[in-house]
Amino acid sequence: MNLSFLSPLFLIGLGALALPIIAHLISRKSGVKKSFPAVKFLISSQGDLATRSKIKDIILLILRGLILVLIVLVFAKPAVFSFSTVQENTPKSLAIVIDNSLSMGYDDNFSRALRKAQDLIDSLPEGSFALISPLVPNNEQEPFLSQDKTQLKKVIKGIKLSYSFTENDKRIEDIYSKLQNAPNEKKTVALITDLQKNGWENEEFLRSWLEVIDVSEGQEASNHAVSRTQLKYENGSIIIEATVSNFSSDSVQELLTRTRLGDEEIREFFDIGPEDKSAKKFNFSMDKRETPSYGSVETSQDKLKSDDVRHFIINDQDHFKILIVDGDPREDSRLSETYFLARALETISELSDTNISIIDNDSFLDEDMSVYSLIFLANIGEITPRIAKELEEFANNGGTTVIFLGNRVRAGSYNTLLKNILPGELQNLQENRLSLLPEDSDIFSKDINEKVEQVNIEKLFNFAPYPDSNILISTTNNKPFLVKKDHGNGSVFIFTSTADASWNNFPITPVFLPVIKKIHDLTYFAKSKRRNYLIDETVNIEILQDTESTIVIDPSGQEFKLSFGAPEFDNTQLPGIYSVEEKGENTYKFAVNIDPKESNLEKISIPTIESNTAQKGGLVKVFKEIWRYFLWGVVALFVSEAAFRAIFSQ
Repeated sequence: MNLSFLSPLFLIGLGALALPIIAHLISRKSGVKKSFPAVKFLISSQGDLATRSKIKDIILLILRGLILVLIVLVFAKPAVFSFSTVQENTPKSLAIVIDNSLSMGYDDNFSRALRKAQDLIDSLPEGSFALISPLVPNNEQEPFLSQDKTQLKKVIKGIKLSYSFTENDKRIEDIYSKLQNAPNEKKTVALITDLQKNGWENEEFLRSWLEVIDVSEGQEASNHAVSRTQLKYENGSIIIEATVSNFSSDSVQELLTRTRLGDEEIREFFDIGPEDKSAKKFNFSMDKRETPSYGSVETSQDKLKSDDVRHFIINDQDHFKILIVDGDPREDSRLSETYFLARALETISELSDTNISIIDNDSFLDEDMSVYSLIFLANIGEITPRIAKELEEFANNGGTTVIFLGNRVRAGSYNTLLKNILPGELQNLQENRLSLLPEDSDIFSKDINEKVEQVNIEKLFNFAPYPDSNILISTTNNKPFLVKKDHGNGSVFIFTSTADASWNNFPITPVFLPVIKKIHDLTYFAKSKRRNYLIDETVNIEILQDTESTIVIDPSGQEFKLSFGAPEFDNTQLPGIYSVEEKGENTYKFAVNIDPKESNLEKISIPTIESNTAQKGGLVKVFKEIWRYFLWGVVALFVSEAAFRAIFSQ
């Protein structure tokens, strides 16, 4: 800031300061001194009083002189000024776009952007119009043109930092279109930004009407962030794998990272190379009756604090249920179609606390599938159109269906009723002694692929997969044994042989349990992923009851009421844990996190206004008057002078 005077001619009045000084000097002159012995003693006794009088006169002289100086300065209108770039001194229409994306939270960038916007408003020539808009739109009122600088500055103060980003090219074009009805011929958009690359489709977005102002001061920004979390269950433990990314050209050493699950916390130190990332696993003991459903990973904070924490959700096990439908039940359960399948899933449930239900074909016809996440159909002979439709809806909503074939299956009925979800078309039954071969798929581990050769097949259905299906395991004569197809948000698996040992030895080999567990886990963690979202993503709320009392509570505690017919929730502007409640009871939670793209502070190459000021027209002084403070100084000095005279008159 620099000091200047708006009316400098009034400084001539400082010459009046000589008047009280001259008056003081004149008052000190005295006549010729003559000594009178009679009064000599009296004069010497008044020496102290004379000294006090001289001090009083000097102080009063200083105070009165300062009063005169301040009065002159008030009329001269002192002001501080800074420089702001302008195009010209003719009226214009200006759209000021303030970048409020997440990356602007780095250091003091956002505060500098707000101050720069206020300077631009102050520098507008008379007759100009302006509008203020955040780069990332919010739910508040649309930008409006105004000549009222006070009102425009109020809008600037109301812009808040976002946790997201937007399509910058399209947003700036939209804001420019709002200037088309402005009265002034010259129309300009001033973008105040940190030039971060994310959000730009065209990194060299140049427009004749666009001025870009870089508030990051051209400095290279170093940043790290928790960019990813992955969860899995292993040997009775919850394994949380946290990835921390380093978005700078310098290495990061001994970066403290805390992973929390409920009240339990594990600390680790990360060493990360330049422009690199590092992942570590955090092992928590799994007791589903006590383990909370959510947690977080947090690093030591840097200059961009928002991306230093990431939240995650552990599956809500009360809602992960498995249904096994036995198409050929027996009195002796060991001879049942689903005996080996049930034993395998029971073993898996000891680690994941999965809820398992087993019913027969007749009961399945009346079963509500929507409460399950994973359904196994073993040698089901009767499929009705209603069941077929519900299975399709089940897959659309994210459920997984696993079909084992058998002697009760009618290929024609399956192909007709289940054609929308089957991975292919059932053909004739083949009896031939075959072994299995793994396909080139990353779904199953190397250990499983090596062991499939132990499986012998005596009988299976020939199966013609559709082009959008994946063959996961095949036989030695290149016939599909296990095929997968994604449908909607879910998946459908089909085994071309039986779940029991009547057509194969698959259920009694070391391959069976790992394969069933992998299918279980794919569904299990797919459900978990639907509990984790990014900022501004729409969440499909699972309304479990026919009620209008469902509410979503965001991390700040604000409540949003949902209607039964409109379960979509799009107020995901805050990172953290959200709760879904029905009838006052918590049903489940979901997590919302920041998109890691905003953590990379790499810049784009758009020329800034500072680097092209000659073309744009140079700089203009932006003044802020401070004469009012001098006026208050005059009042204070008058009060001080009066108080001082009163004290010395006593």
